[in-house]
Amino acid sequence: MKNLRSKIIKALIRVKAGAYSTLTLTEELVEIKDQRDKNLFTEIFYGVIRNEKYLDYIIEKFSNNKLTKLDTEVLMGLRIGLYQLFFLDRIPARAAIYETVEAVKELLSNRGAAAFTNGILRNIQRHPEKIKLPDRKQNLLKFLAIKYSYPEWLVKQFSDEYGPEQAEKILAAGNKRPEIFYRFNSLKMTKAEFLASLTKAEINYESTFIDSFYKLNNFANPAETEVFKQGAAYIQGIAAGLAALLLRPKPGMKILDLAAAPGGKTTHLAQLTSNQAQITALDLNPTRLELVRENILRLGAKQIKLIVADAANYQDQEQYDRILADLPCSGLGLIAAKPEIKWRKSQKQIKDMAELQHSILVNNIAKLKVNGQLLYSTCTLSKVENQLQIERLLSEYDNLELLDLKPIVNNLTNLNIKGNSKYLEILPGQFESEGFFYALIKKNGE
Repeated sequence: MKNLRSKIIKALIRVKAGAYSTLTLTEELVEIKDQRDKNLFTEIFYGVIRNEKYLDYIIEKFSNNKLTKLDTEVLMGLRIGLYQLFFLDRIPARAAIYETVEAVKELLSNRGAAAFTNGILRNIQRHPEKIKLPDRKQNLLKFLAIKYSYPEWLVKQFSDEYGPEQAEKILAAGNKRPEIFYRFNSLKMTKAEFLASLTKAEINYESTFIDSFYKLNNFANPAETEVFKQGAAYIQGIAAGLAALLLRPKPGMKILDLAAAPGGKTTHLAQLTSNQAQITALDLNPTRLELVRENILRLGAKQIKLIVADAANYQDQEQYDRILADLPCSGLGLIAAKPEIKWRKSQKQIKDMAELQHSILVNNIAKLKVNGQLLYSTCTLSKVENQLQIERLLSEYDNLELLDLKPIVNNLTNLNIKGNSKYLEILPGQFESEGFFYALIKKNGE
């Protein structure tokens, strides 16, 4: 490849303009043939997004120009150059700087841009002693924001809601590569056949706290294996995988999934009921609902009715035994997998999201049968979207009861959840998983 770094710069610019990192990376890797180049592209691409604030902090120490005045290509070039210097020991500094400068030169005809990039990177390489983090004791929030590269408002929110010590663990976990898990799909083969397929494909795996989930170790292409193509495996975060289990669906039940795409939880519900439940799956986006359809076909799930609908105003005359309210959220529990989230969210967006969640819940409570159960879940770390959301709902409906999830979780998994809370909140880094929140609500008679 002529210059891998120029492709990385262009990909980073796309993400900065609003593209999703996961989709951008997938599209870029298709064009790269060598696996080593794929690995390097992925490492630098995600590394720069994760460490953007820290990298910019260093650049500002050595540049007389404000970052907002730099060409976007130059700024991205400086970021990838610095990431290689400080985070990738296997790349010699001279090679990292040279390749980065060549990439900027390839993208910009302005010779001054390449010279500026070269000068900044070489100056930083010669004087690393000038790089000092803010004093931790004098300004803890600023220190954590720079060290772990998060917006300061988000560091404050985590610290206020979880305490400084737990907040730092959350920040650190968000900067690690996410684990990859296969969910075994019993609709396609037996577990013995599934595990034999993994062994035959030389996939190194290990068991997890959920019986049907397996962590893949050092495996680059989980969607390219035969076991995945045959539909016996679904790529799903282990915390997200708890949703269908906690809802405890049974054959013959009517189940409503309020936000189904891309279909992981929907198809898991079908699997757990051996395709004997009647599942109605909604999604507002027709394109995303097609993803659900594709997964249904690949995984052999049946008895699922797909409807393009906004869950906030969807109406039907059915009464459901179970409702899965895995609702749109700010996604702060997924930062490890989608690091751009931390740069795109705001406190206002979190409040707006909480209002949307509430409107969806209120619109669908009437569809739940007496003695039926609704599982509320989000992949975020925000009390206004989680604990406070449920408290608000319970205060508005006298016939709703919050069930204790601890005995259910302890019965279904190898976890041993303790404490007084009836909720289940999984924090990033706690169990090598993404962050998730669950609350199980039962509807009693009037």
